Amino acid sequence: MSPADEGRYWSGGRIGLGAVVLAMVLMWGWIYLFASRDNPDRFDNRAFPTAAEPICSAAEAEIDGLLSPRETTTPAQRSTQVALGTEITEEMVADLKAAASVVTDPVEREILDAWFADWDVYIADRWLHVDRLAAGDETTSDRDLAFILSARAEGGIYTRKIDGLANVNDMRSCNVPGDI
Repeated sequence: MSPADEGRYWSGGRIGLGAVVLAMVLMWGWIYLFASRDNPDRFDNRAFPTAAEPICSAAEAEIDGLLSPRETTTPAQRSTQVALGTEITEEMVADLKAAASVVTDPVEREILDAWFADWDVYIADRWLHVDRLAAGDETTSDRDLAFILSARAEGGIYTRKIDGLANVNDMRSCNVPGDI
């Protein structure tokens, strides 16, 4: 390397890139070694998740027994199946709300109340879908019969929040039903 090339080796771009790489290594090192791994949505008291899983599992089995969208041939048939699934979901959420009396921690109660609020929106969206299906016929476009989720004021998709809390608390059967 000639003396003229020596100055180019440590150019501003290489120094900047080195700084970025070093910052990333330090950030991930700190996260790996020192950051909390506790999920704020995981309940310390496992009484509710333990009580919820069988409730959701039973509802999931009932919904799985309904006709799938591919097994229905008309929007009216589909409307009937979605209505039945919505009734099962409503009953499940009512049972979950009753089982939630075991949650006494105010922070966990607040998280659970937000989860139930998301379930309430989901159920309302299901009933709107039932109405759209019931009003449709064979000539109604698929777009007009689509299941539409309400927007959240806080942003994000509320069904992901429902599923997230269920998964974090080992209540996999308490995910949003897959019948729509």
